[in-house]
Parts: sequence; C-alpha cells; structure tokens
Amino acid sequence: MRDDRLSLFLMLGQSAQRTVDKLPDTVPANSLLISDVQDLALVLPKEVRTASETSEIYRLFFVFENFIRDFVLESLSEIAKENWWDRVPKDVHTEVEKHEQTEEQKQWMALDSRSKLALTTLPQLIRIIDDNANWNDIFKPLVRDRLLLQEARSISHVRNTVCHMSPVSEEEAERVKLVMRDWFRVVPP
Repeated sequence: MRDDRLSLFLMLGQSAQRTVDKLPDTVPANSLLISDVQDLALVLPKEVRTASETSEIYRLFFVFENFIRDFVLESLSEIAKENWWDRVPKDVHTEVEKHEQTEEQKQWMALDSRSKLALTTLPQLIRIIDDNANWNDIFKPLVRDRLLLQEARSISHVRNTVCHMSPVSEEEAERVKLVMRDWFRVVPP
C-alpha cells in the first residue's frame, strides 16, 4: 500500500472512531469500576461518558476552592493568628455551625475531621473576603479589585451545578477557566 493511501486509511479510521465514540450508547474508553468485576461503563455508558467530561470542571473547582480557602486562612492568620475565626462574618459562622452539626451526626462515616474553614463553601469564602472590615484591613491590597470577587461569585452557580451531579456546558467550563486565570494573575498560587 502506498504511503498516501495508508495515511488516508488511518485518517478515515480515526475520524470514524471519534464519531462512534460520541454516540451515546457506545461504551466509553474510560471504565468506572465499582468492584473488581463491575464496570459501570458497560451498563451506563452515557452517564459514565458525561461523568468523565464533567470531572475536569470538578477538578478545577477542587483546586480553586482549596486555593481560596488557603488564601483566606493565611491572610486572616496574619492579622489575627489565634482569633482569625472572629473575623468571619456572623452569617458564615451560622452556616458553618450547621455543617458542623451534620458532620457530628455522620461520625460513623470514614471522613477526616474537618476544620471550620474546611466546611466553608466558595460563596462563603468570597463573603469572608468581601466583608468590609476584612476587605479594607486585609484583602484590598492583595486582591485590589472587588470585580474579581464578583467573577468568583458568578461561577458559584457552575460549582453548585457540578456538586449536584449535573453536566456543564463547554461555554460555562471556559468561563470557570477564565475566572481562575484572572484570579491567578492577581493572587498567584
């Protein structure tokens, strides 16, 4: 077989494979095992494919939210080493206390013990930064522009969508990436 015909054959094969892979009932390449022998990709291919596609956005939020959490803790601790939690707005206190009560009820689960700040969500972390006293005393020189906080708020809905196991459009995934790039330009990891 000539090189040009072989190249065309391979290109057509790859194109056909990509087309078949996109069909909803085609078993995805990524398996999802729930035991040594049970692969959900074989019985729920569409759901496993969607989960694989959504996992990237979940990973982005995992990194971003934990980055913001560490940023808040380090920044508050510089001002009030022992009493940094006192700088957290009361409404966030109340929400975290509810999370703590739930955690206490679920002690039978094999979860690591989590700190108060580990129980905060992205919107609550943004609320802590945006609190007037915290913004003026701590975060304004570091973040410089409250518009960045608004951007983070704008992707909180996408975060909730992912956390409630729903897929996210490519457009919204790009918005999340853009907001993260903006944050990391101003507050580098």
